Amino acid sequence: MFYIETWDLPGDLNMAIDYILGTLNVPFFRLYTWERPTLSLGKNQSLDDVNFEFLKENDIDCVRRPTGGRAVLHKDEITYSVVIPNGHSLYRLSVLKLYKFLSKLIVDALNNMGLPVKMVGRGLRGNTHICFDAPSWYEIVLNDKKVVGSAQMRTKSFVLQHGSIVLKTTYNVESCFKKLDRKITQYGLDQYKILNELKVRDALYVEFDKVFGLKKFKDLDKVLQEAQKARRRFCCT
Repeated sequence: MFYIETWDLPGDLNMAIDYILGTLNVPFFRLYTWERPTLSLGKNQSLDDVNFEFLKENDIDCVRRPTGGRAVLHKDEITYSVVIPNGHSLYRLSVLKLYKFLSKLIVDALNNMGLPVKMVGRGLRGNTHICFDAPSWYEIVLNDKKVVGSAQMRTKSFVLQHGSIVLKTTYNVESCFKKLDRKITQYGLDQYKILNELKVRDALYVEFDKVFGLKKFKDLDKVLQEAQKARRRFCCT
């Protein structure tokens, strides 16, 4: 499996990179951060409920993910993505089984840092537009609060799963949407310990390397060129 890390890129470019990696017919593990706070919407989420006035006033970008699921406010986090091409043994796993497999690796990495996170065996049904409103099957919680939110897409050629590992708690996430009268908090690992991206990156790298034998990807410039061409399709406006 090839490994890529990118730091502080615009949200639409981050989404384009994840998608382009899926077209290369090789497995990837990527870690990345965001240039600015960014609200990402699931592939099929409506724009009608987004409070674009609030986003503009607070310098928050908006992108649409290639994956499904509900909205995530990307801020003070490290994001992971995994690409599994058709032909790889993991490609044959169901949606839930792949979620469970990858979540276990993330749990092990965070446990090794002394964080008592755990994987929930059964999902709860959230009733808002926001991903961190409630954990889904095999997602990761700390103090019974969801701290890692993931989404997946499947094509005939590849599976892409990416997700947010929240480092710092963000309050009032409901402000990104109209007509949400309930306070929603996006809880982070700082409930237990203050961490920076590099420490979490190193722990994740070690765990994924044990399983996949990671190799540094040397053609990142070509991927970035293709992603630049594709990034507009992931913009919300």
